[in-house]
Amino acid sequence: MRKALVLLLILLNVSEIAVAQKKDNRSTMRIRLSDHSPLMITINGRDFRKTGRSLTIADIPRKRQNVQIYRFRPYTDGRGGKAELVYSGVVKLEKGNTYDCVVNLQTGKLRMRKVRALPPLTDRNPNASRTQEVEIVQSSAYLNAAAAEANVPSRLRNLQEKMDSEDADSKKLLLAQNFVQENMVNTAELRLIAGWIFFDDNRLSFLKQSYNRASDKSNFAALTDVFTLPESKEEFQSFLKGLRK
Repeated sequence: MRKALVLLLILLNVSEIAVAQKKDNRSTMRIRLSDHSPLMITINGRDFRKTGRSLTIADIPRKRQNVQIYRFRPYTDGRGGKAELVYSGVVKLEKGNTYDCVVNLQTGKLRMRKVRALPPLTDRNPNASRTQEVEIVQSSAYLNAAAAEANVPSRLRNLQEKMDSEDADSKKLLLAQNFVQENMVNTAELRLIAGWIFFDDNRLSFLKQSYNRASDKSNFAALTDVFTLPESKEEFQSFLKGLRK
């Protein structure tokens, strides 16, 4: 009887380890479009039937994913809309990683960058299912971006065209940094320029380097919402706190 109980405990422990390893091997993709417009996603033939300006797909089990990404144009009455395919392809993920993904609408290319992993889903929401799910993220930065694009100041339009013509995010960052080095800017302008940079780490570098060139430093903290990832927001807040010491 005792031997049987010991064997049962060993089997249960092995099973728990196997389940934990399986969860650790699953990946996450956060996907958005370069113009911040709403999108829809199909992965491996599954239509998630969700729309948002940024979508997070969690618990992806396989390395290779067949991904279709659509720009969603809602009808004016709010009942449905049209979906336009903007990217289709197979992407390869490293197990257990989180990726920040942006579709460049000018080139039709999907840019992916590995970022720090989210905490386990059960840590964030004890009642959440461990099945593959879509989390809608609607940062105010995304919601305001489309309206802001229509009101780009004339002195920023040339910069916007140059940044839009570059495919590499590092080159976008360099153009933005050079502009700010040569011109004093306000936080409204910095918000626009940061929105033309794809990835959070480059946005963070840009804003940190731009602080001394801001004419209204008292409003700098309001730029926190230009970031997609919670850890980027936290790092930006830590940077601001360091300035106040």
